[in-house]
Amino acid sequence: MKKELIIVLLIVIGLMAVEAYHYFTTSKTAYVLIGEVYNKFDLKKELEKKLEFTKNARQKISDSLAFDLKLLAKKIDDDKAKNEQDVKLYNLKREEFVEKKRRLEEDNNTLTKQYDQEILTQLNQYVKDYGKENHYTYIHGNDGNGSLMYADESKNITEKVIEYINKKYKGEK
Repeated sequence: MKKELIIVLLIVIGLMAVEAYHYFTTSKTAYVLIGEVYNKFDLKKELEKKLEFTKNARQKISDSLAFDLKLLAKKIDDDKAKNEQDVKLYNLKREEFVEKKRRLEEDNNTLTKQYDQEILTQLNQYVKDYGKENHYTYIHGNDGNGSLMYADESKNITEKVIEYINKKYKGEK
């Protein structure tokens, strides 16, 4: 009975050793430079242009309101009688300007966050797809925060991933 138990135990240990050897020798691991992948992602570039266009349009609105406010202030300064209605109008316009500028800045921040989330969601999905299609066990991200302190350059698949995600984004195979 004792010999049989030892034999079974040896067989189990042997099988575990074979399984561990197989796992570690067939496991495919690589890393990407996250900042580079993010910055070279076509969706990021497109949304960055849209955001810049929107911010510029909003800035023009803000600049126009500021210009109108300056004209009104100049009119009040030039008016020796200091028309009380003009002063009230100026104060009202100034409050409107401050509120409008605050809303435009909030809208810019909200849109930036929305675009960032959209980019990261799509990017993560594409990297996951790349890993599955190319039979990777792990794809680590190197973002310079210390989570990946060293990796052999031969394991760097950043350019391959960038090419893949941009093709996938464009609907190419």
